[in-house]
Parts: sequence; C-alpha cells; structure tokens
Amino acid sequence: MLKKQNRLSKITKKKGDKLFTFPLFNLRISDNEEEVTRFAFIVSKKIDKRAVVRNRTKRVLRKAIEEMAGKVNGGKNIVIVSKKNLETSQKETVANLLEGVFKKTGIIK
Repeated sequence: MLKKQNRLSKITKKKGDKLFTFPLFNLRISDNEEEVTRFAFIVSKKIDKRAVVRNRTKRVLRKAIEEMAGKVNGGKNIVIVSKKNLETSQKETVANLLEGVFKKTGIIK
C-alpha cells in the first residue's frame, strides 16, 4: 500500500499538465509544491463493470509503483488512467512498461 503522503486524493486538471498516451494506460503529470511525488489511479467502469476486476487493476498498478518508490523524483502529481488492455496484462509487463515510461519522461532518477 502506498504511504498516505504519496497518495493524490483530489484530482484536478491544470493548464501545465503533460499527457502521455501508451497502449496500456494514459499518464498525466503535473508539478506540485511539495517534495514528494503523489500518485492516483483511475479505472473506469468502461474497463469492466465488475469491481473485482477494477480493484485488481489498481492493485497491479500500485504494486508496480511501490517497487520503484525510492527511485522517483519528488515534486510531481501523477495520474495513471487505465485502458482496457491493462486488465489482461501480466504484472511483470505492467511493471516493466511503467519503469520504462518513467525513465523516458524523467520521473525516475
């Protein structure tokens, strides 16, 4: 489970947000005034009507983020919006893709 300081509770859109699109998810990154990076995960009912599937998808994403928590630069708000393909993907694939995306966008040291 993510620490409370790393959870983004209220999601707002700003003009300076950067949006990145990938096959399994969309990534929205914005700056914040704090030294910690906060994460939010969105899995809509369009993905699947069953809460079990949506919760599993969120758990997979959270687990991948927890594993690289020490490497992440501070001062960002990151919102990960799931797509339909993520529900059937393997955990290792999602973790590797997230790590690669974070390196490309400069989130990981």
